[in-house]
Amino acid sequence: MTWSRPSVIRGHTEEGSYKMCSWMIRYCLVVTVCMFSPLICAAQGPSVDNRVSYISFSIPGAVGTYPMSINASMVVTGYYSVSATVTRGFLRAADGTITTFSVRNGVQTVPESINDAGEITGFYEDAGGYPLGFLRNADGQVITFDTSCAPQYSSVSGNCLSSLPVSINAFGLIGGIHPIEPLDASIGFIRSRAGAITSFAYSPTMHGLPTILTGLNASGAAVGYYSATDFTPDATGDLTSFLLHPDGYLDQFSVPVDEPYFSESTAAESINDAGAIAGTYSICFYECASITTGGFVRSPEGEFTFFNAPGPIVREPGPPSVFFVPGQPLSAPHRLGMNSEGTITGSYTDVDGSQHGFVRNPYGTITSFDPPEGGQTTATSINQNGVIAGSYYYYRNAQNAQGFLRVPTP
Repeated sequence: MTWSRPSVIRGHTEEGSYKMCSWMIRYCLVVTVCMFSPLICAAQGPSVDNRVSYISFSIPGAVGTYPMSINASMVVTGYYSVSATVTRGFLRAADGTITTFSVRNGVQTVPESINDAGEITGFYEDAGGYPLGFLRNADGQVITFDTSCAPQYSSVSGNCLSSLPVSINAFGLIGGIHPIEPLDASIGFIRSRAGAITSFAYSPTMHGLPTILTGLNASGAAVGYYSATDFTPDATGDLTSFLLHPDGYLDQFSVPVDEPYFSESTAAESINDAGAIAGTYSICFYECASITTGGFVRSPEGEFTFFNAPGPIVREPGPPSVFFVPGQPLSAPHRLGMNSEGTITGSYTDVDGSQHGFVRNPYGTITSFDPPEGGQTTATSINQNGVIAGSYYYYRNAQNAQGFLRVPTP
């Protein structure tokens, strides 16, 4: 249907300043009702402050609207909830026209990434309850994935029965994750435009140790992280990041630290076309009596710059489950996003536990934000022009998440 601080990080730059948005002056949201027979698309916006404008939107009848990715043309994809157990995909054009779609016979359809050609990848739930990958071409044709992986990753005790794509680049390469059932592990994969799938894993065993791909850039370089010890999604889990070059060369890295430390985690979450990588880290001292966390940028030359948002950066909830669990997140929307200019977006929590978005410009200045009269902001994606997409809760209707676009003013 279509509708219109770390004090112990050595030898690298540390940034401690940030710029908080002031909401001393509020601007009223303009409610625009767009009539598209037979349905109504409600949008709030644009709302303008001194620096940016906001556009708010939701899918009619949805109990939650969750943008996941935005391309250079301001085309947005994501998913919306029809009920607690049914989700469908949407495509929002730059003019506000919304097209909804779902994979045939799929109960859940969750788009994760869109490229500048308008191709979308994500996953859906099949009749057996497994998440499988799909590719939606710009003309609306949907192709589902073969879920097979390399024989060494599938055995009597573990099987690749699922695919969770998370990224598609400008040339149609798709990267994602194969959960391994029933071992609570995962491996990464890259699918070529022709449909050939290459699987890989860097964890030493397949039992409870995930390898998670998080992003691809235009050249086909892939980033992510893996665990060499029992995985926990909190600050005490030991994670090492990887950069897999298009020629197959593997670069493994962690943030540089001085002794003494108990454990250290480095999670690469995004790579831009220039080869810069953004991610999060944590360092645990003295059996975790003290924990340092923050964000990092790794230059194409391997140099690290560290930064801190106004509060703890929201991290991924952990490795994906093989099965969908009602009431649990269907995807991992908390990765940091970074565009070709080096601008980074993500989310953080304040001392009261409320969630906000933030944007870090290439010069290191960090600005906190929420859409006007909104909160619990999750920033999921940023395009080459600095437009950020995500979801939030509007104070006057806080029951359902709404989508937003944060558009820099010229």
